[in-house]
Amino acid sequence: MSFWDRIFAGRVVKDFGALEEKSFLMGKSKKSLLLVKRRGKLKIVFKWSGVVPFGASVNYFDLKSDSLPKLRQCLDEIESLARQRSSPTPSLPKVEGIIPGR
Repeated sequence: MSFWDRIFAGRVVKDFGALEEKSFLMGKSKKSLLLVKRRGKLKIVFKWSGVVPFGASVNYFDLKSDSLPKLRQCLDEIESLARQRSSPTPSLPKVEGIIPGR
């Protein structure tokens, strides 16, 4: 929980940590999830930060806590689609089970 998170996003209630981190040839990027309270309301904040030798960038994207049911529905649908794509294709007969000439 950094000083900058408090200024730009609000009072951090919980920092869920990094969702994804990547290293590049000369820099790093990190995507994080925060729960913040701003102006008396809870918000979900996605934070993207990047660092290179001569610069840095931080972007915040927030959602109202009222949008949690819709977000949960979307994530469930995405998860089911990902499972369908990662499931093996219908099984084909094994080569050993094929008898030539029949």
